[in-house]
Amino acid sequence: MGRRLWWVAAVAMLAGCASVPAPEPVGQEPTRRAGNLQRLRERARVVLANYDRAAGDAQLVVLWGQEATVAGTLEPRNEHLKTAVDAGRLEAAGELPATPREQGEAVWTGGRRLSLPLLSAPEALRLLAVDDDCPECVRHPVTGARLTTMRVSTTRGPAAVPAWEFSLEGTKMRVLRMALDSGPPVKVDPPAGGPDDLPDGAVAESARVDGKRLTVALIGAREGAGEPCGEDYVAEAVESDTAVAVLVRIRRYSGPTPSAPPGTEFGCLTAGHPRSATVTLAEPLNGRAVLEVQQGQPVPLVVGSGGE
Repeated sequence: MGRRLWWVAAVAMLAGCASVPAPEPVGQEPTRRAGNLQRLRERARVVLANYDRAAGDAQLVVLWGQEATVAGTLEPRNEHLKTAVDAGRLEAAGELPATPREQGEAVWTGGRRLSLPLLSAPEALRLLAVDDDCPECVRHPVTGARLTTMRVSTTRGPAAVPAWEFSLEGTKMRVLRMALDSGPPVKVDPPAGGPDDLPDGAVAESARVDGKRLTVALIGAREGAGEPCGEDYVAEAVESDTAVAVLVRIRRYSGPTPSAPPGTEFGCLTAGHPRSATVTLAEPLNGRAVLEVQQGQPVPLVVGSGGE
């Protein structure tokens, strides 16, 4: 997973054609589903353990790659700078500001605040660089910095945080980096096996919480399981003290295969459609991360009127 996602907006989409699978022999389908559910639950427990190791005692967990962003776009004449800027290969052309105060605050929509040490502009600039991203890139001059704010996705939902905005030589585009010292970025190891090793499971892409009610958004079939090519989605939560891993089981259409016109083969267009699934937690989320079980990463979270 790349750390920087500044240049393109990722749109999740599943597309293609597939024939309707033949029904399982009588008596085997419940056994297969039970086995797949057990595998999903085991994967969820691995995901929780991996997150605990990565997050440790961190007070603020920003989703991977969210610590930095850009404002504006590169002019066509500056396209050659894209790789170097994306890799954080920047260097100060002169003296950059120190911290104007010792502490800064992350502020969430509901009013919760967290105070952490404030980074100086040189410290924030140093943290932009990723050692193995582009060692051959020529460093680009930074001509100035000012303290401002930016929004980041955290495991508690979107938060406004102090940020240093860096001006670059020869372009109007600016680079922003969070100015709070929250410790090393939390990078969660994915479970063993390939990312597609998710038997009868869909992937939660974001979540909304209202009290104990947790709703995850996903990409799936357009129709429900009562229609040919349709699917239903059932969420289940495996909880720990620090996170909630959400597995989403798929229930597929199990009726007779519709007949196809002569000379054609019936198939299902599996183009992705926005779907959701809801689960009731054992306890309110209360700041815990919500994790998907494919790669084991925290997902963007929205906190509703019912709170965490």
